[in-house]
Amino acid sequence: MFKFVLPVVILIISLRVTFSQSYADSGYYYLNQGNRTTASYFFELHLKDNPRDTKTRLQLGYIYYDQRKYDRSLRQFDYVGRHSSNSKDVEISKSAALVIREERSFTAPRSIDLYFYNYFDSYQENYIANLVAHINFKIGKNFYAGPYLDVYTDTKTTKAFIYNDRFFEIGGFFRYYILKNLFFEFRIGYTRQIDLDSSKINLKPMLIYYNRFGEGKVYVSSRSSTKTSLYMDMYYAAMYDYKYRNAFLQVVLQQVLRFHTGGYSYIENYLVENIQFDSRKLDYNNYLEVGTGVRFKPNVMYFPLLFVEPTFKTYFYGSRKNSFQIKAGFLFNFRSKI
Repeated sequence: MFKFVLPVVILIISLRVTFSQSYADSGYYYLNQGNRTTASYFFELHLKDNPRDTKTRLQLGYIYYDQRKYDRSLRQFDYVGRHSSNSKDVEISKSAALVIREERSFTAPRSIDLYFYNYFDSYQENYIANLVAHINFKIGKNFYAGPYLDVYTDTKTTKAFIYNDRFFEIGGFFRYYILKNLFFEFRIGYTRQIDLDSSKINLKPMLIYYNRFGEGKVYVSSRSSTKTSLYMDMYYAAMYDYKYRNAFLQVVLQQVLRFHTGGYSYIENYLVENIQFDSRKLDYNNYLEVGTGVRFKPNVMYFPLLFVEPTFKTYFYGSRKNSFQIKAGFLFNFRSKI
């Protein structure tokens, strides 16, 4: 009896291996033919018997990403990042996973975005902080709405001498993405101007454009042949703020050289140019600021950027003196599906 059962078991195992390999071969065949849907079907069959095949999971991650099936794609890239022994595949997967986590927030029914900018200004001898948060509910293609919070404060302003207009604002917003990096947002909310002892309903339409030219690599393994990145960031904002009865225009450019120190960690050296105007021509709102800086990010997927930034500021109107200041603080940008 034993002599009969053993060959049968060996035959069954051999057939399973053969069929499994056939599934993988079929997947690559249809992938090469451009039929990604059928390729993914055969790759999934292959993984049922070979769940640790990270090369196949990597292919599935690419396929699902192209099909905008971000949750499925993320599962594949996360697995490869955790289990692959190939340093290049780990680097690709961990980079892709971080990008997908942000991109899927734009297709999710609900998401949150958070901007938190804090720094000490040596010229003012003042600690300044700005927090902006949105909870986004997707109401249609490229349309979002929800509540927002905007807080601006510092540690030195008093009612007798105002360095910055401190305020607290909460309300609702509507946002429409005209292009991937260009959107219009309209806010209506309750605002409390702390030092002016004033409360009112505020209206704030704004047009925002942002883009990155070049590539800032996200994750770099210890064996990577390239550990530097060079890119330029651009930010443009035009808005009207009813509480100030004033319109604003701002353009910020940064030219960045990134040195990767392992994993998600990097050090950046950058140049920055910041130009700002307002319709009332108030001296402190109309200036050109240029400088350089150094930023550091530890090896944690989501962690604030620590920075030191010496800049020179020159004003276009009024008698305000030009100034040199060193800013030191941190910046945290976060967006995620909820």
